[in-house]
Amino acid sequence: MLPNKAINLAENSFNLSFFDKQVSLLKQYVNLLTDWSARVRLISRNDRNFIWERHVLDCLSLVPHLPPNGPLLDLGSGAGLPGIVIKIMRPDLEVYLLEPVRMKSLFLSDTITVLGLPNTFAIRDRAETLIGNSSFLGKFQIGTARAVARLPLLWNWIEPLLAPHGVLISMKGLDALNEFVHGVPDYLCATETSLTIPFTRRRRSFVFLQRRFT
Repeated sequence: MLPNKAINLAENSFNLSFFDKQVSLLKQYVNLLTDWSARVRLISRNDRNFIWERHVLDCLSLVPHLPPNGPLLDLGSGAGLPGIVIKIMRPDLEVYLLEPVRMKSLFLSDTITVLGLPNTFAIRDRAETLIGNSSFLGKFQIGTARAVARLPLLWNWIEPLLAPHGVLISMKGLDALNEFVHGVPDYLCATETSLTIPFTRRRRSFVFLQRRFT
């Protein structure tokens, strides 16, 4: 897919507006992702010629659902999906890209430098061990995750890192709340919304998890 077609689809389908700089940064990012993917497994081999339609559009669909304030922690950021895309579209947010795999973390660091993304940080670590760093406890207003783990495990990882009213937004397939096999716990407020990604016609679900306060 040509970049401009993807941008037009995002504008029309997700009610997004793009500055010229954002379009340029997205194109640079896809070029970096393509170049690195020849050496590092950042995305599947079958997706390398379909980055715009299968990955960028998918991540752009999340942007209108983000809360107004950060900071944001992208769990298992991998190739920066959705974290890098979010940062390009929401330059006001302070974004942390959490990725334990060395080469993926190096890609994220290189991308931050090449694109000149301010207040964006690649952290090579796991969420389970990040909670041992007191400076991150209760820090984040937003957590994001795309194709990382099942919802109960994601919540266990992110909960100590979220601010009291912080929210985890997980990008899932349909009916993802069924991952809570015994039902959503009473201490959680959970909502799910879905949409169709243009061009691919794939169905995408966003699950929002927050602490329930009585």
